Amino acid sequence: FLQGHLDDTNTCLITSNDAYDAYRELMQKQQEARKNEEEEKKKKAWEAKTREEERARKRQQMDPQIRTVIETGQNYIRKLKECNDAIPGEVVSEKISRMEELTKRIFERVEQDPDAVDDIEKLMEYYLPTAVKLLEAYEELDHQPVQGENILNSKKEIEDTLDTLNIAFEKLLDDLFQETAWDVSSDITVLKMMLAQEGLTEDDFKTGGKS
Repeated sequence: FLQGHLDDTNTCLITSNDAYDAYRELMQKQQEARKNEEEEKKKKAWEAKTREEERARKRQQMDPQIRTVIETGQNYIRKLKECNDAIPGEVVSEKISRMEELTKRIFERVEQDPDAVDDIEKLMEYYLPTAVKLLEAYEELDHQPVQGENILNSKKEIEDTLDTLNIAFEKLLDDLFQETAWDVSSDITVLKMMLAQEGLTEDDFKTGGKS
């Protein structure tokens, strides 16, 4: 093979220059794609680290009571993740992942608006501890070698309760933005009134600004 070339692993013979050129071009594109992917991963990791460091700095400036609440919330999130890692079922894992995400967002909101800490009192004192307790019980039941009727029924009850808790957590998260929603609504109302006074609404454009 006068135009023969071996590939990079020396396991494949490429029998023409044109085919080898195409192979080299493909390898170069794949290498560039991998490089870009690695750079993107490093960038995201750096950004995540920077955000976490900024949050940690802000937490140190918080009221000690609020900081304790945030740190406790982070501990619960870690416990939920540990339970999720220990429980293999795909369906229940999705429910736990949803709870993790909602809990994370709730405490992020409290971090942004410390006044909201009073609204998560029951979450801290009862809902999250109960959720973790149920998941630990589920983990123990799930590891039993024989899955009898009582075990299966208990696991089903816990799964259904996770759905109920997730709905409650979603409602709580939405309620934490209630004051923001009121402010937005008020700002929009004032803006529309000012636009109407200046003859800059859509109806004014259609009528040439005449009422």
